[in-house]
Amino acid sequence: MTILDRVYDIPDDDELAQLVGAATPHFALQIRERVASFAKSLPADHPRQAELSRQLERLERLASGGETGGESTTDLPPRSSLPGARQ
Repeated sequence: MTILDRVYDIPDDDELAQLVGAATPHFALQIRERVASFAKSLPADHPRQAELSRQLERLERLASGGETGGESTTDLPPRSSLPGARQ
């Protein structure tokens, strides 16, 4: 059996948190596809659909908007990176 043939169970809350919790913008869409495949395998009225949908939206925002690390403004004036470079 190859890894592509393996059928994975729907993750519980802890497993889902581990899967999506450390997502970076670079890998958010790959993780989103995995979570989407879990959601597609469940009936539309399944209790897990709500949490999976929330995580799909979060991963989409992360992939398209990146992350700020909580820093919204800088307290230093801009500086040129090279001597003599224009600002």
